[in-house]
Amino acid sequence: MTISVVDPPVSEYLFFLYGTSVRYATSSSLLAEPVVELLRYFRRDALDDSVPLSLSFQAVRNRADIPLRLSPSARHLYSSPAEAPGDHPNADLTHEIIKDEGRLIMDFCNLGVLVIDNTKSQCDGYIIQPQTLPEDVIEFLFHRALIELLRYRDLYMVHATALENNGFGILIPGSSGRGKTTSFISLLRSGYRYLSDDYPLFRNVGDHVELLPFPMRTSVTENTIAFFPELRNAPDHILRPGIYKRSFYAEELYSTSVGECCRPALMLFPKVVDAPRSRLERIPKSRAMEILLPQALLVYDPEVARREFQVLAKLAQQVDCYRLHFGRDILDLPELITPLLEQVH
Repeated sequence: MTISVVDPPVSEYLFFLYGTSVRYATSSSLLAEPVVELLRYFRRDALDDSVPLSLSFQAVRNRADIPLRLSPSARHLYSSPAEAPGDHPNADLTHEIIKDEGRLIMDFCNLGVLVIDNTKSQCDGYIIQPQTLPEDVIEFLFHRALIELLRYRDLYMVHATALENNGFGILIPGSSGRGKTTSFISLLRSGYRYLSDDYPLFRNVGDHVELLPFPMRTSVTENTIAFFPELRNAPDHILRPGIYKRSFYAEELYSTSVGECCRPALMLFPKVVDAPRSRLERIPKSRAMEILLPQALLVYDPEVARREFQVLAKLAQQVDCYRLHFGRDILDLPELITPLLEQVH
């Protein structure tokens, strides 16, 4: 008797991000759940866009099962450890970027491969043994492909936290350990509305750059948790355990909500200092641009790189830029920042 093996059915998930439809397909629940969680605020039952971004992720047993063949004209563009998801080290995310006949191939070695075709607005992802991977690694791989596709729809991301207050946005770029998330929480708990803890979206809308919410879980270290009583006392179902960090949804812990699309007014570059009081140092917009650029992800298409650079430069020009020397008065940060926004009003 021959026993036939039936492939699991492919499930489709629909999302809508600021005029751009996204269709995600996978037959693996392990590959579905982190993506649905990441884009839960953008979930839809139907799409109107006739040309959505299409992403399909497939689980494979090993690299030999990945149906990828490079042409003789394939060019190696970049090789480096990838930026870890959630701003912390996790699995080995060493990767290579290859351009091959219009396709951008992101090879994450033992994790899998992303094959992105921007001319077709699609990505095929092959994830090796997803049952062995933390959910945030799967989320990171999807997010990385999505960022690349969104660029071609003139939606960009930068490594920063972002908040909104009374219609004006605050952008806090920075790498790990600079006080970015701690600053974010200090403002959040005072009533600011959150846009994103890690990767807010932004776009050019003519006379200015617009900041767009991309709500994600906020990831915190034990050191950050120690500063805030509500985090120290939060139960595990609110402050979820993780491998290196814990995480929470802002609206589950604070009397806040997701902010509105807004015009950014301030850009703060935090630096933790050993001082009793925090202080602000205004910096030239050219210097702000120098600090901001490394927080944008690499761009592999020259035309897209040109457009994204222009939008980042426009962003730096329209906001007031400050170095935030972040002292030990962590809970009092709103007293320093809010008057700046009131001046904008």
